[in-house]
Amino acid sequence: MTTDTAQHSSENTLVSILCKEPWTWDSMNANEITFNVDGTGKLICRIELNVWIAAIFTWSTTTPEIAPGTTPHDQPSTGGSSHLSQLPITITLTKDRIPTLGSADMSNYTINEALLTDDAFLPKSYIVSLEKGRFITAFDQLGEPRRLEYTPEYALRLTFDRSPYPPREEWRRPEGAPDAMKFWEWREFCGGKL
Repeated sequence: MTTDTAQHSSENTLVSILCKEPWTWDSMNANEITFNVDGTGKLICRIELNVWIAAIFTWSTTTPEIAPGTTPHDQPSTGGSSHLSQLPITITLTKDRIPTLGSADMSNYTINEALLTDDAFLPKSYIVSLEKGRFITAFDQLGEPRRLEYTPEYALRLTFDRSPYPPREEWRRPEGAPDAMKFWEWREFCGGKL
């Protein structure tokens, strides 16, 4: 296998991991980011009955940087995690709504462009890191050390260098729930439920 072929194969494997299933910030799957192989995706931001973002985005990547000595199939060391890769991606949030969330019709919600400034819909570049191990969601980490016995664990963690949710200055009125929840600090998402 040539270097170019191996590099292309690794990229395809990493993109297939990224696109395999939604990545969740919480174990209730209320806040998710989903990447599709066709270069589209979905970003969802909701708490209980409130929805702030239910948007479609476009995304692209360049060749990922593979961590030395690892492949996406490496097993983590005992009790730890293994870094699989860093992947540069560009995400452009669109004003297109996800039609439904569960049984809720998103056309009836005040979301996306009604709550965000135009800057939220400009392309943004990120570096995402992929790890393999045993993880709990960022939300469930808030409950530590009183972790519940049935808290789900995940085999993969995707960490953004900065949150894929728009920063505070890109919210029209961040006072209230956005300030309380600080969505712009949410950077870790889990996948591959064990």
